[in-house]
Amino acid sequence: MSSVQATDEKDQCVDVTITDIGDGGIGLCGREEFAIGDVLRFRLLLPGTARPIYIEARIRWTRDYGAAGCEYLYIPPVDLSILHEWLKSKTQIKKPLVM
Repeated sequence: MSSVQATDEKDQCVDVTITDIGDGGIGLCGREEFAIGDVLRFRLLLPGTARPIYIEARIRWTRDYGAAGCEYLYIPPVDLSILHEWLKSKTQIKKPLVM
């Protein structure tokens, strides 16, 4: 979980916590009420990477307790490459030791 400060469509700052990240989108939660269709922009430093990546995401679903799921709208190509490499490094499966 990472806390970031996002900016909404009205250029207001919103504190959110990233709870999940994948190829197609990102899960987050916050104290603010999110509406489906809201767009958030933020920079996220993935553990072990050299610099934060820029993400624009649209809220696709929400829950009463402040959780939301987002789809990516825009990630710059170089940042998308960083994200894909990071995800790939986190999903590598080790082969079993054969004796």
